Amino acid sequence: MPRTPRASADPAGLGRGPLTRRLPVLWQATPTPPVAEPFAVTDQTTPRRFLLGVVLSARRFTVPAAALGILWQVGEALVPVVMGLAIDRALATGDVAQLALWLAALAAVFLMLSLSYRFASQLTERATEQVQHRLRVTLSRAVLHVDGPGARQPDGGVVSLMTNDVARTAALGLAVYPIAELAGIVFIAVSLLLISWPLGLVVLAGAPLAVWIMGLLSGRLARDSRVYQTLLADTVGRATDLVAGYRIIKGIHAEDEAARRYRDVSQETLTGAYRNIGLLGRFLVGSTTVSGVFVAVVAALAGWFAVTGRLSIGELIAAVGLAQALLPPMRMLAMNAVPAWASAIASSGRVLDALTAAPPSSVSGTAAEPDPAAPESPDGMARPRPVPVVGLTIPGHGTVTVEPGELVGLHAAERTAAEIVRALHNPHSDDDVVVHLDGASPDHRGLAIYRATVAVSPHHATLFSGTIADNVSFAGDAPLQDEALRTAACEDVLTAAGGLEGDVGEMGNRLSGGQRQRLALARALAADAPVLVLHDPTTAVDSVTEQVIASRLRELRSGRSTVLIASSPALLAICDRVVTVREADESTDGDEAA
Repeated sequence: MPRTPRASADPAGLGRGPLTRRLPVLWQATPTPPVAEPFAVTDQTTPRRFLLGVVLSARRFTVPAAALGILWQVGEALVPVVMGLAIDRALATGDVAQLALWLAALAAVFLMLSLSYRFASQLTERATEQVQHRLRVTLSRAVLHVDGPGARQPDGGVVSLMTNDVARTAALGLAVYPIAELAGIVFIAVSLLLISWPLGLVVLAGAPLAVWIMGLLSGRLARDSRVYQTLLADTVGRATDLVAGYRIIKGIHAEDEAARRYRDVSQETLTGAYRNIGLLGRFLVGSTTVSGVFVAVVAALAGWFAVTGRLSIGELIAAVGLAQALLPPMRMLAMNAVPAWASAIASSGRVLDALTAAPPSSVSGTAAEPDPAAPESPDGMARPRPVPVVGLTIPGHGTVTVEPGELVGLHAAERTAAEIVRALHNPHSDDDVVVHLDGASPDHRGLAIYRATVAVSPHHATLFSGTIADNVSFAGDAPLQDEALRTAACEDVLTAAGGLEGDVGEMGNRLSGGQRQRLALARALAADAPVLVLHDPTTAVDSVTEQVIASRLRELRSGRSTVLIASSPALLAICDRVVTVREADESTDGDEAA
């Protein structure tokens, strides 16, 4: 009979072993992402200034992490000091009590440096994830949610921008580990001053010089890093665009030309990668040589002082140990901090280019002037947004008007229906369908306010990893969550998943196609938008369930406008009127049924 694992084996679910699974887990991130304010940029913002702003934007995490990092580096330097004191005061004298005391001190030092490193790393990782989330929100508003009729549409390079460049720019370790490493170098220098002032002076004078030389060696690497990262992003973007447009390329028989162009770009990027790796290797060789020579000089000088009797055996061991402890922070500064700073500067420049090229409203997060159609009540609370009159000017057909509170069905060919949906989703798109709200263009409202008024549920809606509640209320508060789930006939979905907190899987892969479609419909209904556009919302459900949804839809959307683009008789039967949209090459008189 198979053994059932105990529920309490690892209550935190972190995969920890039997010795650590019951230790408390502190400073964990919240289950939901924090509210992310976009980073502000101006025309005067430089890549270096922008990077500093990003790195210093999570000080409530990085400041304590830096303090813990300093304790970690000080603890590393204290180990040879405590060992030297133990040799001079315990082993040389044969004092057992002193030996026990210094062994306990050594154990305390190891405990301190271990815990300090652990929590410093944990806080740094949490800060990094939070800032990366904030950067991606800023970029998505500026690059993906473009506003305005002339806004530039994103290309395939946004993939590299949102991943590689964001990860390099949000290098929060630059605000923690270099500070800790410099503090460790200073502590070692002070310790050597107390042991032997000439050694301390050598370290205090030589360490900054060595770090400065390493900075000089990194100059060319820093300049080339941006060039290489730009080439890499262009290659990723070209590959993404090639895949996205492959049907068109194949249709015009341009596969060979497209492949040739991609090979040329890829080869140029490969050459840039070889060049960048070569520069990195030369930098590491030079910086390691500088730091190694410096530490060797300090250790040789300490040995000379011991031979001449100016240092005791314990002091010699402490001095040599401190010289060896000096090498790791200097190597980490050379191999991690300096190259990471160079890459971060390059990536921050690319991120800044994308932000400054976007419309100012997208970067700031404020889509436009406040909507005058959204008044406030005397207590300061926002009233429900009024329902506008929606006008659709469709080529070859004319204008379809949806009055406030109407449920209008549109019966159109697949291509025309797709154009109408795209135009309603983004009135600034290049489609021929023109959208008006209350007889005016929606340009003055701004895209964010427009989408708060007009919600569009496309035919191929996407679910997200998480629970049913997460998916239904994804766009924010969902006061109609329960009613929306009922209207979309999601009772069996709730039962199968185990309630609102049931997991739907990656992109809803634990649900059937019909269940996913109904859950997407529930999400659209729960938003309670003044104008809701539904495009074939029941094509994957059976006829009985479709009839149930149709019977409940009108009641939930009472007082709001609904545009139902569908060919289903069950759905079109509940509409106040149905408009048959003709193609441009047909008669311009549309058929309208009551």
